[in-house]
Amino acid sequence: MKRLAFFLLAALTSLSLSSCLDAVDIDIPEGRPILVVEGQITDQATPGWVKLSMTQAYFKDTQAPVVRGATITLTDDQGSRDVLREVSPGLYQGDGTVRGRVGGRYTLTVEADGQTYQADTEIKRTPEIDSVSVEYKQGQHFFDDGYYALYNGPELPGVGDYYRFKVFKNGKLFNDPGDLIVRSDELVDGNYIGRVQLNDEPLVRGDKLKVELNAIPRDYFYFLNEMFGQINNVGLFATTPANVRTNIRNVNPSADKPAVGYFAGFTVRTDSVTVR
Repeated sequence: MKRLAFFLLAALTSLSLSSCLDAVDIDIPEGRPILVVEGQITDQATPGWVKLSMTQAYFKDTQAPVVRGATITLTDDQGSRDVLREVSPGLYQGDGTVRGRVGGRYTLTVEADGQTYQADTEIKRTPEIDSVSVEYKQGQHFFDDGYYALYNGPELPGVGDYYRFKVFKNGKLFNDPGDLIVRSDELVDGNYIGRVQLNDEPLVRGDKLKVELNAIPRDYFYFLNEMFGQINNVGLFATTPANVRTNIRNVNPSADKPAVGYFAGFTVRTDSVTVR
């Protein structure tokens, strides 16, 4: 009923505005393509990986072109070096010579299009997840009656920890624009975090919900926050779009060929629950 009322209000608002709207054609110039770097290394027993592509026109509704034939290396603060090989078009993966570990620092080097780019990251300390529980709730504001999964776990003492939460339902990641969840420990430092609701739509019997907790570097936290703001920057009161930060730098400061994206290190802790 609440959703129906909202729909009717939105429809009436749209009708009232439609009479005063005029179509305006905007000629947006196409910028030159820029290298996009997306990659990660975690504390799990898997090698680091990187995806390379190029930016394209804003209204071009096609797959972004991938970058093939790049030379990519990954080194750590213990002197190990891994050469990433192209396992599929635009996707590069290490052989595991460099392994992620808590406290480790890593440098990615990408040679592509006659330029050399680098990015630095680290893997921060991480708390453990105590449990993911499930509870039937009734009469919640803005939520339907049903089963909801709840996160429970400690937060490590000492301000300066940053986290990302990924939630999967029956193996599928909640990946809509509003589903990006990042948090800092500024207001909860050292406290136990209990009964944090993980899903907006109720679960049914047989559903399995998994939560993945990532402890992330500070700069990556702000990158994700800025990306969330730009992805959800829509509607009548949207602000002027802006570039988000990146840790990918051209090693030649005078070169006029920047890059965007992020290479991140983080931990992975998971737990799950099935609705019985």
